[in-house]
Amino acid sequence: MGDDALTHRVRMAVHDRYVAVNGDHPMTADDDAYVREHFVPATPEAMALMLEGRLPLASYVLRDGTPMVPAAHGELAEIAGGIDRLREWFVAFWEGEEETGAQEWAHYLSGQEVSLRDVNPVRIRQREERIAEAAAALDLLRRDPRDGTGRGMLGEAVDGVLAVPGLDWLLLPMTAYDRLRFGGPTVRELWVDLPRAEFLTPAPPAWPLRTERLVLRPYEPRDAEAFVEAWASEEWSSLLLSRPMNRAEVVEMVRRRTAAASDEFVSLVVEHEGVVVGDSLLHLQGTGMSEGEIGWTVLPQHAGRGFATEAAREVLRLGFEHYGLRRIVANLDARNHRSAALCERLGMRREGDKVADFWSKGRWTSSYDYALLREEWEAALG
Repeated sequence: MGDDALTHRVRMAVHDRYVAVNGDHPMTADDDAYVREHFVPATPEAMALMLEGRLPLASYVLRDGTPMVPAAHGELAEIAGGIDRLREWFVAFWEGEEETGAQEWAHYLSGQEVSLRDVNPVRIRQREERIAEAAAALDLLRRDPRDGTGRGMLGEAVDGVLAVPGLDWLLLPMTAYDRLRFGGPTVRELWVDLPRAEFLTPAPPAWPLRTERLVLRPYEPRDAEAFVEAWASEEWSSLLLSRPMNRAEVVEMVRRRTAAASDEFVSLVVEHEGVVVGDSLLHLQGTGMSEGEIGWTVLPQHAGRGFATEAAREVLRLGFEHYGLRRIVANLDARNHRSAALCERLGMRREGDKVADFWSKGRWTSSYDYALLREEWEAALG
C-alpha cells in the first residue's frame, strides 16, 4: 500500500473517531476560516499517535476532511521527556487529586480542549479556577450589584490582575460549530461575554445631573467656545496635563470628547444658569470596574464661587450611588494647592505625596494622590 493510501486511511480513521466523540455537525465557511486561523493541519505521524491514544484527537475536522490541531500539539510530549512520559507528567499537575487528574487527561485526549489559547495543564487549571471565581462572584453580585468583593472577584476572573491571567486572555473566541457540538453557549460566552455585559459594562445615568446651582451634562460641540480663552492661558493650563491650545485645538478637543464619549470615561460640562463654568470627569477603572478617578476644572472668570466643589460632590455621588464604585481617587500636581484643598473639603484622604515622580511640560513634577472609599463617603453623609 502506498504512502498516500495509508495516510488517507489514517485520516479517515481519525475522522470517524472524531465524529464518534463530537457528533456529526456541519462546519460553515466561517467555522473553517476560524479554525485555519487558530489551528494547523495534523501531520500523518500525529494522526497515528491520536489513534493509539497517545496524543489528543483532532480539535476540528474541516469541511474538506483535514484534521486540525493546536500549533503546539506535540510540544507537551517534548516537555514531558517523550510521548511515553506525557500522561505521568500531565496528571502530576493534579497532585493528590488522582481522579480529577485522570478526568482531565481523558478530556485532553478527546481533542475537545479547544477553548484555551494555550493548551497545557497550567492553563487548564487557571481556567477552572477563574470559572469557579466568576461563578462565586456572580452569586454575590446578583444579590447585591455593589458588593465590593464580588466586583473584585469578577474583575480578576474575567480581566485578570497582576500575575493572574483572566478568562478574556486565556480563552479563544470559539465558533458556531462549537455551540452545536457542545450543545449550548461557548465557555467565553458564558464566563466572559455574559458577566461583562451584566456587571462590567457601566450604564450611564439619565442626563443631565442637577445640584442646587449647577447642571452637569455630557459635552456638545457648541461647548468649545466657552473654553477657548481659558485654554489659551499658560497660567491656567500650567497645572493641567495639556499645554495651552488655540481655538482650532480646543474645537478638536471638544469634538473628540463628544464623539468618543464612552461608558468608562464620563466627561461632563458644568453649567450655572445656562453658562458653562467648567467641567468635571469620572474615569471608571480598576479591578471589576470598581474604582473611579475624578477630575475638574473651573474657568478663571468663575473661580472662587464653589462651583468645582459642588460639581465634584455630585460626581462623587454619581460614582458611589449610580456606578456602585467602592473607591474614587484624584491625582494632581502637588503645586495645585487649590485642588488639594478641594479634595480635602470633599473628605478625601491624601494617600500619596510623591516627589519628582511625573514628567510634565519639560520638568519632573511632584504629585499628590487622594482617595475616598464608599463607606467613608456614606459615613460623612450621616
